[in-house]
Amino acid sequence: MKTLTAIITLLTVLSTGICQAETPRYTGDALADLPGVAISVEPVAETLGDKGMTAFVFSVEIERRLKDVGIPVILSDTEPIPGNATLYIAVTAVIDEYVEHCAYSIRLEFIQDVRLERAPDVTLPGIATWSAGGVGVYAKGWRQAMLDDVVTYTDEFIDAFLAANPSPVE
Repeated sequence: MKTLTAIITLLTVLSTGICQAETPRYTGDALADLPGVAISVEPVAETLGDKGMTAFVFSVEIERRLKDVGIPVILSDTEPIPGNATLYIAVTAVIDEYVEHCAYSIRLEFIQDVRLERAPDVTLPGIATWSAGGVGVYAKGWRQAMLDDVVTYTDEFIDAFLAANPSPVE
């Protein structure tokens, strides 16, 4: 535990308040003509959930952002999802309880079934056709920073979705 504390402390001193993001991957018009998207949030570790950062919190924030711009959210348990179009998020974190630091990783992917052009009878389920994410190391205020980063990546998805669907989604 002392080693983990030392590593997190060193990372925090070197980069407190920094989030390193990757360049979003977007493939052509893979987001065009979608009637909406489902949301799937990977269950979070108990240590993260105990700090109030639950899968439900992330799901509600993402859904709110999508609905605010008119992107329909499909409830996967009540409606069929064309092509299994799903916005998937995974958040992992290491929390140092003693000094209230957190190192985390966020991965937001749009996954859907993909049909091969060279073999149209072959469909690959759950392929990421768009993604964004990054890592962050924060001291106090890490919960808000983590949520802000989720919002940032969601907004990147929204921008890509709206670029592929310039007409309002109805």
